[in-house]
Amino acid sequence: MRLYLTGTEGELPHLPPGLGYALVDPCFGAAPDAALRGREGVLLLGGGLEPERTSAAARECRRRGIRVVAAGFGRSSALDTLRFCDAMLRQGITPILPEENWVSGCGGERLISTAVSGGTLEERLREALQQSPDLALDLERLRHRFPLPCPEGRGTPIPPEELEARLSGGAPSAFSRELLCRAMPLDEGEASSFILYDDRETLCEKVRLAAALGVRRGFLLYPEWRPEDAAAALEAAEGQGKSPAISG
Repeated sequence: MRLYLTGTEGELPHLPPGLGYALVDPCFGAAPDAALRGREGVLLLGGGLEPERTSAAARECRRRGIRVVAAGFGRSSALDTLRFCDAMLRQGITPILPEENWVSGCGGERLISTAVSGGTLEERLREALQQSPDLALDLERLRHRFPLPCPEGRGTPIPPEELEARLSGGAPSAFSRELLCRAMPLDEGEASSFILYDDRETLCEKVRLAAALGVRRGFLLYPEWRPEDAAAALEAAEGQGKSPAISG
């Protein structure tokens, strides 16, 4: 399983050995960052999949020696998606599409998030692999608060400072083996809720599962995840580290 630290050009820190990079909306035609030479890279483009943008992206990939491009994060039609994937594949470039714009038979990899709040992550990945064997993961750092009850299963993002304050204050948490994240119950007055969040150990557990199932790629957003987190995840993906004894 290949792992990439994702960020803007000039923002990415020194990368651990073996880790790739994904550049978010780089400046086309700019001199490539010398620190990234010799590493496997991905071009990550926001916006739609208009034909002129597709052609420009293919040229930029060739110029930088990049063979993978992730795009389609804006509103795109199925026809635009199919045309984009066909154009990239003809150039020998692997396209990756977020699941909301991925189309069966497009030839591109399907990108899904690991930040799930219901069911089990393993079931989620197995179902996705049945639909699209070429799967890529957004290893999104889960940090959400959920009310009780929560019939829609949707939480509200909380700032990292709030979570750190609760943890430093001794708030208890438990590891969820179904979701592969941590759960922190809250009881504040009459309103009960809970927080689901990731840390380095839960990241490694998710990566171990994904690698065992045959997932091809995973993306970690910087600075949500730091280089040391990425290094631990890479070790987990390669099967070199023992599974940590996660407890509450």
